[in-house]
Amino acid sequence: MTASPMMQSVAVIPAPGPDVSRQAMELPAGLTVGEIVALALPGLPVTARERARVWLVSNEGETLLPDPALWGRIRPVPGVRVMIRLVPGKDTLRNVLLIAVSVAALAIGQVWVGPAIAGLTGSALLGQIGAGVAAAGLTVAGSLLVNSLIPPSTPRVAGTELQAETPLYQISGWQNQMTPDGVVPSILGKVRVAPVFAAPSYTEIVGDDQYIRALFTFGYGEVELSEMKIKDTTVDNFDEIEMEIRNGLESDDPVTLYPAQVIEDSLGAELRRDRDRDDAGNVTGTGDLTPVARFTAADSTEANLIFQFPGGLIKYDGSGNAKTASVTVRVRQRLEGEGDWDDVTTLTFSAKKREGFFRQYRWTLPSRGRYEIELARTTDENLDANTSDRISWLALQSFRPEYPLNFGQPLSLVAIRVKATYQLNSSLDTFNAIAERIIPDWDHEAEEWVSRATRNPAAHFRHILQGTENTWPEPDSALDLETLQEWHDFCRLKGLNYDRNRSFEASTWDALAEIAGAGRASPRYDGTKWSVVIDRPQELVVAHVNSRNSRDFAWSRNYIETPDAFRVSFLDETADYQQRERVVRWPGYTGDIDVTEELALPGKTDPDEIWIEARRRQYEVIYRPDTFTAVQDGAVRTATRGDFVKGSYEVLKSTMAALRVSAVRGQVITLDGWVEMEASETYAIRFMKQVGSGDEATFESVIRSVRTVEGTTDSLILSGSGDVPVSGDLVQFGVSGEESLDLVIAGVQAGEDMTNVLSMLAQAPEIDTLTDAEVPPKWNGRAGGDAAASISVPGIPTVSSIDTHFNGSTADGLTVLLVPGSGASAETFTLRHRIDGGSTWTSETVDAGSGAVVITGYVDGDTVEMQRKATSAESYASDWSASFTADVEENPEEAPLPISTGSVTAGTGEASFDLSTPNDGSIAETKLYYSASSDGSSATEIITFAAVANSNYSRTETVPAGAWYFFAQTLTAGGTPSSGFSLGSATIL
Repeated sequence: MTASPMMQSVAVIPAPGPDVSRQAMELPAGLTVGEIVALALPGLPVTARERARVWLVSNEGETLLPDPALWGRIRPVPGVRVMIRLVPGKDTLRNVLLIAVSVAALAIGQVWVGPAIAGLTGSALLGQIGAGVAAAGLTVAGSLLVNSLIPPSTPRVAGTELQAETPLYQISGWQNQMTPDGVVPSILGKVRVAPVFAAPSYTEIVGDDQYIRALFTFGYGEVELSEMKIKDTTVDNFDEIEMEIRNGLESDDPVTLYPAQVIEDSLGAELRRDRDRDDAGNVTGTGDLTPVARFTAADSTEANLIFQFPGGLIKYDGSGNAKTASVTVRVRQRLEGEGDWDDVTTLTFSAKKREGFFRQYRWTLPSRGRYEIELARTTDENLDANTSDRISWLALQSFRPEYPLNFGQPLSLVAIRVKATYQLNSSLDTFNAIAERIIPDWDHEAEEWVSRATRNPAAHFRHILQGTENTWPEPDSALDLETLQEWHDFCRLKGLNYDRNRSFEASTWDALAEIAGAGRASPRYDGTKWSVVIDRPQELVVAHVNSRNSRDFAWSRNYIETPDAFRVSFLDETADYQQRERVVRWPGYTGDIDVTEELALPGKTDPDEIWIEARRRQYEVIYRPDTFTAVQDGAVRTATRGDFVKGSYEVLKSTMAALRVSAVRGQVITLDGWVEMEASETYAIRFMKQVGSGDEATFESVIRSVRTVEGTTDSLILSGSGDVPVSGDLVQFGVSGEESLDLVIAGVQAGEDMTNVLSMLAQAPEIDTLTDAEVPPKWNGRAGGDAAASISVPGIPTVSSIDTHFNGSTADGLTVLLVPGSGASAETFTLRHRIDGGSTWTSETVDAGSGAVVITGYVDGDTVEMQRKATSAESYASDWSASFTADVEENPEEAPLPISTGSVTAGTGEASFDLSTPNDGSIAETKLYYSASSDGSSATEIITFAAVANSNYSRTETVPAGAWYFFAQTLTAGGTPSSGFSLGSATIL
């Protein structure tokens, strides 16, 4: 701003805080600096004056006035800006409170906006703050990384680890994978898993049948398996399936269905011996052998050949009779690197089969090694079109006698031998099962750790540290088991689970952090024991942190544009662990969801828990927008990460003060500084009291009321009874209930010269209160959000016809036929009815597919009042229709046929109608009417005119302005109407 010649420009931050911004004002020229400070900061306590910093800024530069005693002697000349700023704690120039916003590391904010603002204001600090404002487009997830006691997990980025994590379920279904030298899976909790191959699957031929043998591993044991499937079909539905299950115990026997190492090389090479032909294609003689050679695996002891006859093996004589056909194949071998071939055998295959089939031949090799195997068809090419004898070398299998697994820890295994049929092709790569890990779990009733299936994060946390996956497992003495047991109960009561197949690389700390996060906690290691910090409201105040026992206090706030919703991808346990995504709206947002942000909640499979935990993260952003930091001197500190502390800093609230007690006389305490009280307020002090002595000494936070004495004083009179601080104690003074800030220590970092840098967040008990009150909307698993987020209400059903209902020959009620109205699909129709003028309704509900509602209990001549509505499968109901009536008639006149063709054209104050009456001699009149509803309810008659059967009519009638639905119906001479026919909708001007 530009000061006028006779006005003084002043910029002031009177009490910096999360919701206080820089203030600018103009004062008359000629005032002293002391008078300017008094006007700019009215009511500033004497003690706070020592922490006010005043600069005189002009085009010539800037001057600091550090001594308040000089303020009354200096009168700034017009055109000089007076900058006033409060600082916390011990006063060094670098203690200036840099507040207002956090500066995002974005190029536009740091490079372009900042210097431009600095140039305009003449203040580098203003430029820094301005840059923060311009770059305040931080994501919510980024905010949580800074402003959360438990930072959220971040999705893994492909290429950032040796083995990336991938979803277990894809659109094509469950897929088993070969992962040579990959990570051995570690299943925690309960999840459906497509296990990896523990060894390659291979084919076995028995007679004409093909079998597949496979060996899978679910990772480290012990694992309990259930609901085993091949793709989506349970294994019980397959023919001739054998299974061996090993849960992963030290006592497990080796599997017998896959006892040795088998390496299968798929070939698919056709064995041929083509005849010699001339250029014209004429056969000139027997062709040469055309051998095909392949190598076995190294160190093999046996080899197995698998042959396929894709078109069968058969021939037909001249009369069409099937005959046996034969093919011979020569088999030779030689050790790798040797020159001469050794004959193994000549195989003759004979069959009379039209369908394709397999054959195999297995033999023992002369010695262990890698052999070259050569096959050659010796049967000449058959020239007879009535013979099918094609043969292919389908696979070469190499056998080693050793057990297929060599791993130092027991693994959960499933060996399978299954017959290949129409249910299963030649590969088995879609086997999956529900897997549950058996590990030590805290039993709160027996008060002991027991081995059982569990989903509790506390049990998984302990297992990561002590389980078989850990190369250097921790002893019980290195775990804070008491805290883990308490955390286990917390997770149990809050319904917090962790369910995941950890088949990817991660450090022990990353695994602990992810599991702890699933239980609203974070890992902590104090050098002797592993424990957790639980993010929950606390009552025990561990320490006080204030401007007298800390310095360099600062706070920052992330200004973010919140999205409309979070998107959370997860394996849905209510949908057999298929990949799903839940959209969680931002609290209070009800509009269309256009802007979303991805939130990772690893280990969560319950859609309701997904909603609650995502909503909790949103509450953290709302109620923990600020981060506070301070430096404490000394290597020893009382509070550590996760502890509840009471903070007091005058720069956040001018009524706060942290002072030391210099003397105590009964209920009167004297302080080493001054405080100011107003008559209209009540005040209190808070101090730490030692309980016990020596190694058993503890401290508790004590609060005492103070008698209000208006004005400035250094002595306080305590009200009521209770503990009294002793000389030397630090007390935090302020308005009752506002003498301290409720903070939780989010982190502690070692600083220079034996200092500690504390990072603190608001304790914010509102987060837990609101989270506990959350009721997740109904989840249906469909794309497009939650069932309650997009409500589709069916329209009011339309009456198709009403007829008298007879019990025998006696009229006793009505039959009402209803058809769907506009809107969503209806599952049921409800009709409520009563005698016209009655007070009590009776309701009947029928399936919407039927639509026929029968109401009884009436007699001939009764007029029945009715209303109708529709209800969807999701229990969303339309409004009740307007009342309509019908008479119960013993001898009713039959309704005429309805109009079936017609239209309406809108005009100004009128509408034109074209319609045709059907061929029904009972028609005497036609009625035109309009309604604001598409079902014709609450209709207004336009005109009823004389009409006859099988005739065309064109009319123009006066209609009020508006958007209307138009209808027509025929009537008999006695006034019996047909059902209404919709002529369409039109807007009358």
